[in-house]
Amino acid sequence: MEERLLLFSAGGEQLAFPLHEVCEVMELQPSYPFPRAPRHFVGLINFHGNLTALVDLERFIGREGGGKHGKVLVLDTKIAHLALLVDGVRSILPAGAILGAAPLEGDPIATGTLETEHGTFRLLAVDRLVESLEQGLKKNS
Repeated sequence: MEERLLLFSAGGEQLAFPLHEVCEVMELQPSYPFPRAPRHFVGLINFHGNLTALVDLERFIGREGGGKHGKVLVLDTKIAHLALLVDGVRSILPAGAILGAAPLEGDPIATGTLETEHGTFRLLAVDRLVESLEQGLKKNS
């Protein structure tokens, strides 16, 4: 089966993830405070009986704003109990529909850019994103 990518936006930036790393896309639900966490941690949500950290991706990538709107991308729980608040989901794209790709040097959470018929998207690396979020939590503890 051909790999597919989830195209979405956060803070006005177009982003992508491999679809298999996301287990569910859902509406924003109430969250519970996450004491002493960095500002981009919105709180904890109940995801099918599991407490899951909700991160405002817009704030995390350094864009101002950070409102309670949009969609929630819940990562595969084998990766982390983590959900990302994003502006919205654009589409699912088969890897074969990528028109071009370029590596990104020095980006802490992305591996490259992808050219698609929908525009240019920054391809996020979930492992880098999770590691960066964990480092931020350690600094605040």
